[in-house]
Amino acid sequence: MVMKKLALLLDSSFGIKENQYPDVYIVPMEIIETDNGKVTSYLDQVDIFNEQICEKISKGCDIKTSQPILGNVIKTLDKLTKEYENVYALTIPSTISGTFQNWKVLENDYKNLKVYDQTMVGCLSEWTIIDFLNASKENKLDDAFIKNYLKQLEDKRAGLLIVPDVSQLKKGGRVSNFKSLLIKLLGLKLIISLSKEGLIFRDKAKDPQEAINRGNKALNKLIPLEQSKIRRFVVFTNSKADRKFDITQYIKIIETMYPKVKIEHTELPSVITAHVGPNYFVFGMDLE
Repeated sequence: MVMKKLALLLDSSFGIKENQYPDVYIVPMEIIETDNGKVTSYLDQVDIFNEQICEKISKGCDIKTSQPILGNVIKTLDKLTKEYENVYALTIPSTISGTFQNWKVLENDYKNLKVYDQTMVGCLSEWTIIDFLNASKENKLDDAFIKNYLKQLEDKRAGLLIVPDVSQLKKGGRVSNFKSLLIKLLGLKLIISLSKEGLIFRDKAKDPQEAINRGNKALNKLIPLEQSKIRRFVVFTNSKADRKFDITQYIKIIETMYPKVKIEHTELPSVITAHVGPNYFVFGMDLE
């Protein structure tokens, strides 16, 4: 059997479906539900999807996530490392999960495997895969290319998460009881940045306009937004969000703020929704 040149192996935090792109393979993360003491484990994007997760959270189920099952990772690698000359694996950011560290150890068992950390999730990380596939078509994709790309990416791509209901973040231990109570009592929106630093609580705001303005200022501190041209821009929303959370307000503000920018629309990967809950507004960008 003639080996193919390269494969990309990802976990499901990228929001990419199996067979969506050629030579790109997905190992699902786990979604763990606890309902009235009964614990059920699901494979993300195989047994459970975003809509079901939102419904379960809304019903009060305790939803958590876990790393991909190691046995599934090894089974996939056993197959890919025999079919491809090189397997390049990328994971959910190490700042929010231990997946990278566990996959990195597997390099010792597979000579043609390289594992990389990266800083984004969902469409923001899918852009990376699209760029890698384009580089592969030109025979440019190798270890040096990937390392250089990911290093440059740290200063030109970031996202901003606005959450009006932090109850799910509180359940996951990412927001204190006091902060959760304060935000609820005052009707505030929590502003969280996603960058090379990980998920960082940046600010809080009373209304959508203030939230986006403060969020934009936070992004300007992370990437040179005012001095650069925007290459790609994405908005993440959830069609199943609580009716009290008017997503359209946020979209109109973004469209007014960036009138000449083409905006992609999508939703957060289910493993991220499991942490932030169904009510969110996220925008992210990639600079030239």
